[in-house]
Amino acid sequence: MRSKVRATIAEGTDVPLYILGSSTDSAHLAAKNGLPYAFASHFAATHLFNALKIYKEEFKPSEFLKQPYTLAGINVFVADTDEEAERLFTILIKMFFGVLTGTKEPLQAPTEMNQELKEVMNHPAMHQFLKYSFVGSKQTVKNQIMEFVVKTGVDELIAVSTMYALEDRIKSTKLFAELMMAINEER
Repeated sequence: MRSKVRATIAEGTDVPLYILGSSTDSAHLAAKNGLPYAFASHFAATHLFNALKIYKEEFKPSEFLKQPYTLAGINVFVADTDEEAERLFTILIKMFFGVLTGTKEPLQAPTEMNQELKEVMNHPAMHQFLKYSFVGSKQTVKNQIMEFVVKTGVDELIAVSTMYALEDRIKSTKLFAELMMAINEER
């Protein structure tokens, strides 16, 4: 039995429906209902490939979609240099560390990447959170993104950039857009 979902802010508009999930349960749901499927790999990397496989194998065409359409959430930190991008990335490392340790605080300003933060990143739980993080200059991230898209076969990316300063987020987004345009031109 289906219940009607109301999104009052969007009523009267034609908003497409997507399933966003971080487990294989959402893959089954999206496939069964013939909806586009977005996976939250920007914080839940463990089930990405299995969920995409399930979705594509079980997909049933619907009034919304004739063939599977997938998206993947990724963390994106693009700057002029790899070192500057790493510095910005320390924000996300500290944020997820706070989630894991129960010491959540407001976003902290970026710091230099140090040995302690590098060690924190190697913890299995942190690795699961940060696995699909693309950090570096445009060229560095371009190479990482191209490899990710080939491996996953996703149709679209959802770029998440958790930044302390708005101007850093705007610059990272601009640089990411430029590299994505370059990738699309090469195809």
